[in-house]
Amino acid sequence: MSSSTIIDVLSTMKNDYEQAIVSGGRTAATSLIRSQALVGHLHEYVKQELISNGISPSKIWPPVGSCNPEKKFSGFFKQKDQDISILNGYDIPETMTDGATAGKIDKIGMASSSQAISINVRGQLSSIGKNFDTLYERTFAEALNLHMRIPKLVMGELYYLPLVAYDPDEMLNNNVQWKEQLPSYFIPSFTAINGRTENTDLYKYERVCLLIVDFRNDPPTIVTENDLVGEGIITEDQTTTHTLQNMSITNFVEDLLDIYTQRHGSLQELQ
Repeated sequence: MSSSTIIDVLSTMKNDYEQAIVSGGRTAATSLIRSQALVGHLHEYVKQELISNGISPSKIWPPVGSCNPEKKFSGFFKQKDQDISILNGYDIPETMTDGATAGKIDKIGMASSSQAISINVRGQLSSIGKNFDTLYERTFAEALNLHMRIPKLVMGELYYLPLVAYDPDEMLNNNVQWKEQLPSYFIPSFTAINGRTENTDLYKYERVCLLIVDFRNDPPTIVTENDLVGEGIITEDQTTTHTLQNMSITNFVEDLLDIYTQRHGSLQELQ
């Protein structure tokens, strides 16, 4: 187990965000989000979970306690910094020859990136229905871009959302209030990009975590299908089609490491 539980981390995020709203309104809340300080708490949680499961801190980028430097992976369409990378440490830079990135330098190299794990952490706390199509397209495009060139890369996606979003209009008055319910389409949408097996469904992640949180509670609580029914977001009949069972935070890191072991034989290169 990591030193902080996921509830500890979510409580810190809630407190930081709400203090920003009360002290500086929507401007301060937006600045906190853009600074990456808020999501950084989840980054550190994931890093500690990796270490608790046998990954060497020296193989994790950015290092524990830091938000940089991020490692840039080279895909078929573009090069992109990854929030958390677990690499074997044997980078062999090479010039790429295929796709839109042909002619650019891959500083990691195929040999190392093919034996790596990439985890990205994203989310929203307000206006959760806004620009969904664009945000969702960016999410699966990330997996497609990298898997097209590096099919053996193990990718994880942690996406956090509130059960009921913070009210951005009330933030203008430095008030913490709640407004928008989680749209139910988030669940089947993320289910559709979860659970990739090697050389199939390149747009999928090996493991998605859709972390839905009720930040109205203190401490915050992690949402289940029963909570979704209780809020009227889904019906009892939809609990099988809108299940969170295979996208929970429980065993998120362990599942990624199990997939890596199945694909590469062991975790030795990352320990």
